[in-house]
Amino acid sequence: MDAFMMTLSSGVVSGVRPYLMLFVLGLSGRLLEIQEIPQVMQRTDVLVITAVLVIVDFLADKVQFLDSVWDGINTFVRPVAGGAIGFLLGGETDTTTAVIYAIVGTGAALGTHGAKAATRAAVNVSPEPVSNVLVSVIEDVVAVVLAILAVLLPILAGIAAVLILIAAIVAIVVLVRFVRKWRARREARNGAVPEGTAPPLK
Repeated sequence: MDAFMMTLSSGVVSGVRPYLMLFVLGLSGRLLEIQEIPQVMQRTDVLVITAVLVIVDFLADKVQFLDSVWDGINTFVRPVAGGAIGFLLGGETDTTTAVIYAIVGTGAALGTHGAKAATRAAVNVSPEPVSNVLVSVIEDVVAVVLAILAVLLPILAGIAAVLILIAAIVAIVVLVRFVRKWRARREARNGAVPEGTAPPLK
């Protein structure tokens, strides 16, 4: 149960900060000797690489519009990271479990990545750039807290991950509607024919 909950919460974090999750797992496995965490995550070279990527990820996510580019680059990385973590955690048991955990990790990462990308797209059209940094910092705090809980209190982290995933799905739906309405208003201001009206007769 602990490994499953760790996979679920790790997937949620991976959808936002995948390198952070890998680093926290690896460092925790080395310092706390947690059996569920595979040795490959605890290797020194892996820890160094993920630590550097954590810094790059944190900085890139604070710059307006660059964050959206970074999200685009990581669209593939984040779900793969969530799935890879799940596979490695489940692989400590058997292959079938590893595959199931990989699917869970990938799905969880896709959910939070989708919400993050949609939120950032909506924030970037805001005229106030400080909101972009604020949202990013909130994401940082949530990711760090959940990553630590995933290691120390995996069951609590799993419950929190489920709630976050539900909120992420709701956020995606709401923000997609918001962006569509904003684009429609912008097109109307630029001279496009508003929705629901017929073009003028010639």
